[in-house]
Amino acid sequence: MSFSRKDGGDVPIDDVISSILASPATSEWLRQSLTQALTRDCVDAANDAELLSDLLIRKCSSITNSIALLD
Repeated sequence: MSFSRKDGGDVPIDDVISSILASPATSEWLRQSLTQALTRDCVDAANDAELLSDLLIRKCSSITNSIALLD
């Protein structure tokens, strides 16, 4: 997903967040998580999100590797 303007500049983060929250393609889980995160200390929320991302990526890799071994 790209959040750059046609002139190559970055779209302001508040505009990106608003767009994601308004998108019908955004899952309810992501919408709720992002809304809650925005009420928290931004550093704490970003650190927790980074840890969650790492855990989910590792879990997904573990599952896909297990499936690949079955083939």
